[in-house]
Amino acid sequence: MSIYIDFLSGKLAYRAKHAGRRNELLAKAINISPRENPVIIDATAGLGRDSFILATLGYHVTMLERSEILYQALTEAFARAKTDPDIAPIIERMTLIHTDAKDWLAANQTQPAVIYLDPMFPERKKSAAIKKDMLELQQLLGEDDDSSELFAVAMDCAQRRVVVKRPRLAENITTLEPDYTLNGKSSRFDVYLAK
Repeated sequence: MSIYIDFLSGKLAYRAKHAGRRNELLAKAINISPRENPVIIDATAGLGRDSFILATLGYHVTMLERSEILYQALTEAFARAKTDPDIAPIIERMTLIHTDAKDWLAANQTQPAVIYLDPMFPERKKSAAIKKDMLELQQLLGEDDDSSELFAVAMDCAQRRVVVKRPRLAENITTLEPDYTLNGKSSRFDVYLAK
């Protein structure tokens, strides 16, 4: 199965055009102005959608992706998007690194303000509830069975907060209770403040 990521059309382009810090729950969860130029790490880049929205809002995002397939698909998507003069400046705010986030975070001296985690959601009993592209991705890559370990590393590294995206009714990523949660229709953002 090949993965095609498109930042130029469809729902993502529409969402990017209408994105604002007031209506994007992820931006509310980050709760830092892009003018502060915070270091944001998306430790589970995946299809790059959330990083793209953050970059649209003016944030600079470093994306970490360990899957070779997703890394290549994102690289190709970036190359296509850079040909569009409206989208190219957004892509310039996104840095993609092919690495295992646990290793990269542990070895890196940078203390990012925010680390964002969107691990592969656990399989639901009602598989019809999962969007088709996400279901195919889950079948291709499997679940992120080390997400609790990644969370622990992220909490050690983040200067201000770790934001975790989960299905709205799913268990927490860890036994630790979030400091607060922002709920959307199908997913939620659990916010863990750095201690």
